Amino acid sequence: MPKGRQKVPHLDAPLGLPICLWLELAGLFLLVPWVMGLAGTGGPDGQGPGGPSWAVHLESLKGDGEEETLEQQADALAQAAGLVNAGRIGELQGHYLFVQPAGHRPALEVEAIRQQVEAVLAGHEAVRWHSEQRLLRRAKRSVHFNDPKYPQQWHLNNRRSPGRDINVTGVWERNVTGRGVTVVVVDDGVEHTIQDIAPNYSPEGSYDLNSNDPDPMPHPDVENGNHHGTRCAGEIAAVPNNSFCAVGVAYGSRIAGIRVLDGPLTDSMEAVAFNKHYQINDIYSCSWGPDDDGKTVDGPHQLGKAALQHGVIAGRQGFGSIFVVASGNGGQHNDNCNYDGYANSIYTVTIGAVDEEGHMPFYAEECASMLAVTFSGGDKMLRSIVTTDWDLQKGTGCTEGHTGTSAAAPLAAGMIALMLQVRPCLTWRDVQHIIVFTATRYEDRRAEWVTNEAGFSHSHQHGFGLLNAWRLVNAAKIWTSVPYLASYVSPMLKENKAIPQSPRSLEVLWNVSRMDLEMSGLKTLEHVAVTVSITHPRRGSLELKLFCPSGMMSLIGAPRSMDSWYRHHSQWECHEWKIPAR
Repeated sequence: MPKGRQKVPHLDAPLGLPICLWLELAGLFLLVPWVMGLAGTGGPDGQGPGGPSWAVHLESLKGDGEEETLEQQADALAQAAGLVNAGRIGELQGHYLFVQPAGHRPALEVEAIRQQVEAVLAGHEAVRWHSEQRLLRRAKRSVHFNDPKYPQQWHLNNRRSPGRDINVTGVWERNVTGRGVTVVVVDDGVEHTIQDIAPNYSPEGSYDLNSNDPDPMPHPDVENGNHHGTRCAGEIAAVPNNSFCAVGVAYGSRIAGIRVLDGPLTDSMEAVAFNKHYQINDIYSCSWGPDDDGKTVDGPHQLGKAALQHGVIAGRQGFGSIFVVASGNGGQHNDNCNYDGYANSIYTVTIGAVDEEGHMPFYAEECASMLAVTFSGGDKMLRSIVTTDWDLQKGTGCTEGHTGTSAAAPLAAGMIALMLQVRPCLTWRDVQHIIVFTATRYEDRRAEWVTNEAGFSHSHQHGFGLLNAWRLVNAAKIWTSVPYLASYVSPMLKENKAIPQSPRSLEVLWNVSRMDLEMSGLKTLEHVAVTVSITHPRRGSLELKLFCPSGMMSLIGAPRSMDSWYRHHSQWECHEWKIPAR
């Protein structure tokens, strides 16, 4: 059974799809006149610095509507009412502001003036509309939460080291919180009665595959705690301003749970989980995978693979389910996420981790399949992720110790929810493209950055870079959907040759012609998947590199000291062209 990854040692829309009609409200402007220092009153009985003022809409008595004539009428009318015409209101033709001349007056006198003005304006045939002005209360959009642990959520708003966070507060200030998007946590259950989760809980998107019932509530377990899914759910959608724990990155989104990791797991159960309620659930957050022991090669089997493919084709009303997976925590075992079939699938968004200093943590794995990274915990001297918690002994609560790539993947899922709020019609491939375009290259002493022919930088340690919520959301607003998915499958190549000792290598080459590309419809290259079948006495001693014609290299099969598997490696999917094996 795959184990949860919480155990870390300290461009055109596809034809036939629904048309996405979306409206962005650019801004609502309210003009509050303040002319020559003479403002409106502070309420029915209050006054501004210059006393009462009235907005008046006039129409020309002569019927010609010329502004010069209206201006003269406004001057005369204001004088008749004992006021001063302060001029036209902005660019609104026929609208004028009449103000009380400066000078303090007793309240009784002010009230008498108000009655006189109302009588004059109401009785004049040229006045179409008039209104005494009131001071309006407006608040600047800013983020203030009363959740006690929010100040410790450095990954959301890093006050100690500004800039080392996911850059999300500006998104929230524009009322982008994941509203209308549902994220489902596929895990060991979700404690959905906690006050941080209950208001956003989606029962219609949830299910318990371990007990075969609709309620994904985690079951008590003294050994494992079964709090993993609850912690991930809190990272995504914990509600703000309830004086409890912390805040989720997409706190306006709905959160569902699929309980599947708390018992025996089969290929068929996994397939059901990947497609469960896939017209309700938009994003599937999966912080688990094969054992991170440096010697396992595993991933979704036949049904699981089929479910992932079906999800991106039919899920989310045809735009495709978004599958977010954690890259793994086997770094201390020299593990590599290319050996993880969930991480190296073209249908998933593979997310790794960096600590609060932007460095690769000790547990993080490297791989060519890495799409991007985001923040999580590091060593004991660094802060981890604060989120909602559940414990058999302590009950509901809060933790400051959520870490590993298990904590990184839900943050990414939450940021994608923000993207889908502003652009619900993004396809699953659009999401991947936007991540590639917006991820930020982050300098780390361990990162080995290489720039490809398209101008994008990628490293096996950080993927295309660090996720940035502000950049993701703003790119999503203006994104043009990518064209149809096209693919080319090369013929099988057989090499009955021995693999030599390093530094020599066995090279397998194949060519893709222009005619091949034209027949397949390929215009841009997104993914290359390689399946190899090798007989070798020790799998962990093999090194497989993939070279493209430009010379750029991807290490698709890294040596692993703990991997002593000696049998025939059948249908081993790694990730054009040239593969030297040594």
